[in-house]
Amino acid sequence: MKEKTKIFALLLVFCFFFINIYAAENIEFLRSSLDDATDIERSNIFFKLASQTDSIEISERLNYCIQAKSIALKLDNSELLFDILSLESKIHKEANDIENYSISIQEYLNMCEKISSLDMENSKKQITKQIIIRNSFMIGFIIFLNIAFIIFARYRLKTVDHMKLEKANVRLEEISRKDPLTNISNRRDILEKIEYETLRFERNKKTFCLVMGDIDHFKAVNDRYGHECGDHVLRELVETIITGLRKQDIVGRWGGEEFILLLPETLINGGKVAAEKIRRKIAQKEFIYNNKIIPVTITFGVSEYSIEKDIDECIKEADTALYKGKNKGRNRVELFNPKEILIG
Repeated sequence: MKEKTKIFALLLVFCFFFINIYAAENIEFLRSSLDDATDIERSNIFFKLASQTDSIEISERLNYCIQAKSIALKLDNSELLFDILSLESKIHKEANDIENYSISIQEYLNMCEKISSLDMENSKKQITKQIIIRNSFMIGFIIFLNIAFIIFARYRLKTVDHMKLEKANVRLEEISRKDPLTNISNRRDILEKIEYETLRFERNKKTFCLVMGDIDHFKAVNDRYGHECGDHVLRELVETIITGLRKQDIVGRWGGEEFILLLPETLINGGKVAAEKIRRKIAQKEFIYNNKIIPVTITFGVSEYSIEKDIDECIKEADTALYKGKNKGRNRVELFNPKEILIG
């Protein structure tokens, strides 16, 4: 999530950098367009100045004719006077033509000025339109970025909350399957694991053993040393049991001072060997509480699962073997034997 946040932040920086460049280009585009419009007006002014040339030439010619005519009258040269009058008439005609032409030129210039003004206005409108379009795009893009950021932030927050919720649910699930005192499987969890083992048995026909264990005279420990001492003994005993198990074996707290062991792919005699190993470890261990040695022993009953029985029957058989061991003096391992009759 941190990497995604960094990438998104870099994207935002890039976008704002792009917006600044875009704004600078917009200003330059407007200036260049206005410069182009000024050149058009300049050319019209030059055109007006250029249109005065013919008028100045006609005036000079007429002035020349007046001077020539004055000389001809003084000289009384009728032939020369006629030529001058003819030339003057011709020049006047040219002047009239030029005047009409100048009027046409003026109308044309006025029209050009109007067209130029309209072009200028249209250019400004086009520039404004283009700027509005480009700004609309950028505004839309910025809005999109803001919406994307909000969605991303909400998604990230939702994802974090979802992850926290998942972790909390996993934790609750673990708590619901663990014994809070000894931190091993509780009754519900061990039953599910036994049920799973029965499914494996149906596939590969490899049987398993259940070992039911009960601490001997545990009530006397609580009565004599207190319940805190009893809790301490339970935790120490579980640690001792775990050291005697294989990786695939599972121990669970059945209730009170009772424990159940699940030994996958194990025949009943193998279960007896495993239980005996653990029994000796417990009997030989010194359970110390408040500098006092607490004597602790345990009795185990072993049963073997088979296709002829279900889980409840297998557990009941292990429990029957357990109480057979209790009746025989405790601190021992007993196998379930259907031919034997348990008394008491």
